[in-house]
Amino acid sequence: MEKSFKLRAAIEKEMAAQGHNFSTLSEKSGMNRGVFSAILNSTPPKPISFHQLATITEALNMPPGWLFDDYVGECFYDDKPNRRRIEPFLLACSELGMTDLVRHVLKRLLEDLKYVPFVFETAETLFMQEKFTQAVPFYEIVVEHEKHQHSVRLSVSQYRLFRARLTEDGEENLKAAVQFEPFRAFLPIGLKLDGLLRLGNLFYELGKYAEMENLADELFAAASKRYEEMRDPAYEESPDELRPIPAKSLVFYYGSALLHKQLALIEQERYEEAYAYSERYADLSDFEVMDDDGREEVANFAIFALGNRLDLELMLGNFDALPRYAAYMKQYPNETLLCLVNLVRAANRHGADVDGLLSEHYQPLDRYTEQRPDNYYPASVIRSTFASLHYHLAVYHHHRGRREQSSAHVRECWKLSQELNNQQHFRQLASLLSLPPIVAQNEEAHPSE
Repeated sequence: MEKSFKLRAAIEKEMAAQGHNFSTLSEKSGMNRGVFSAILNSTPPKPISFHQLATITEALNMPPGWLFDDYVGECFYDDKPNRRRIEPFLLACSELGMTDLVRHVLKRLLEDLKYVPFVFETAETLFMQEKFTQAVPFYEIVVEHEKHQHSVRLSVSQYRLFRARLTEDGEENLKAAVQFEPFRAFLPIGLKLDGLLRLGNLFYELGKYAEMENLADELFAAASKRYEEMRDPAYEESPDELRPIPAKSLVFYYGSALLHKQLALIEQERYEEAYAYSERYADLSDFEVMDDDGREEVANFAIFALGNRLDLELMLGNFDALPRYAAYMKQYPNETLLCLVNLVRAANRHGADVDGLLSEHYQPLDRYTEQRPDNYYPASVIRSTFASLHYHLAVYHHHRGRREQSSAHVRECWKLSQELNNQQHFRQLASLLSLPPIVAQNEEAHPSE
């Protein structure tokens, strides 16, 4: 009861400082005078609801969060948790970023494990409102206290934490992935599809292409199974089914599995195997489970398939495809950045000259970002792709004796690699040490760099 008496003493002190009594504060706040008396003078005093605390705080013109530390005693009045006071209090603490106080209350609450479902439900409420950061301590407490290692609740919590922890820091993202991976098999299907897709995207950025290939196979199997279920005339979608944010059509995951498989094969230089995959996702218009969002994704897959076919032709040494490649970049400017990476890779692989296309299409990151605000790809992917582009351009210009241009791209790659903390890019930079010295220098200005 110590905290409760401290809370009441603080209220009475502020009332006196502002010249209020029960009558004047009752009139200002709209609370009944008798309620004030019961809260402050009864023996034992009546518990204060969180709504009443908020009303008193506003009436006394005190800042949000006033007396929150002392309100914990009301949440556990007589050492008994009271959900009606705890729930709004925790949500208010989350809104104000009072994470330490949230953790303190949750740890005390889960001294009784019967409250694990309540904490999980509160976390889900926050997450579905897209308050991802605020939901993290709730899911962390569920993970710490859930006894059943194969429970859906634990798996969902691990998935939500993985989602919430993804940033531009490659190493931190990898830690989040390692923690989440073992739980993906126990997720509801909607979250499982999304979790596998995000793991695949992450491994692509981190250069873990064998792992990405395995995840692509797993994603395709899960999406195909779901597709067969949804095609069954007896199928009924559950209104309570957990869905990812943002929700995506099934065709998106189905096509992404094939796309990821192809990209993983390309990165492992298994070009002949990769070639056939473009045909498998180039036209998914006959997919039987489709909505407007799905049709939009199908159109995107057609664009990706065409670009990847052209990429593979270049990788296999067919530079007769360059005019078609140039036309593709003009028609689909969102794909230009990835095209440039693959263009320079192919040029380095076969010793080709692509100065003309680079002069026409290359632009620095800041200018690219300004001109492509509607880019399909998230900012983290764009920055990571630029790091790879700078590496390949450093190699390209090195082979042409352009010391200054090569060095400039090394510096840009190093800068982005540090910001992203991406070991894949650091490994690429280290590989530059094995390049032979530049023997013939040609420092002509390059118009676009």
